[in-house]
Amino acid sequence: MTEPIDSQYDQTPLPEPEMVDEDGDKAADPSEDNGKDLSHLVPDPEVVWDVPPSFNIDPTDLSGGGDGPQPEEIKEPSADLRVDLGALRTAEKSMLTEARGAVDKYEEVRALVAAVKDTVFGQGATDTYERGGDNSNSMSYDPQQGESVANPFAATGETFAAEMNPAMERALLEVGSTIEKLGEYIALLNHSGQVYAEADRKSRFPAPPAQA
Repeated sequence: MTEPIDSQYDQTPLPEPEMVDEDGDKAADPSEDNGKDLSHLVPDPEVVWDVPPSFNIDPTDLSGGGDGPQPEEIKEPSADLRVDLGALRTAEKSMLTEARGAVDKYEEVRALVAAVKDTVFGQGATDTYERGGDNSNSMSYDPQQGESVANPFAATGETFAAEMNPAMERALLEVGSTIEKLGEYIALLNHSGQVYAEADRKSRFPAPPAQA
């Protein structure tokens, strides 16, 4: 039998959180999310593009019309530039494929958490009551025989779930939000392709000057 191999990676890459014990009972105080149902925060992302929009569609205005500083107007003619829209489209389609895979995996975890979060830590667990020590002289009727009784670990499960369930939903929020940001990035890539394509369509020689 070989000896265990020491990992080159840190087994605890994140520092342990400092214990908050304001009541002085030498036990960690409940978190601010303790017992909360945060399922309403969990996003439900999806990939809406089966085929990305054509670069030949005029781009939408993304300025937003806000109160921020307006971009400086460029009046000088641009130098020569070259954009490979084919390579841009290939990269965009590749990212859409990865995004679909990420959404599928995320949805698996999200559905599993929603399905088992009320029982997975032993909340509400019960046992079937069975009288112990029966013998030929103690076969009297016991009305509790076969009834469900609370499992001794059910209360501990409730306490643990009060902290863990909101933590899981917070984690789903972080992952889902990251997937949504990926979708925004892909949309911006597509918008960039439309901008370059529109610039190409509008790149033409100016009309000749009027005759004097």
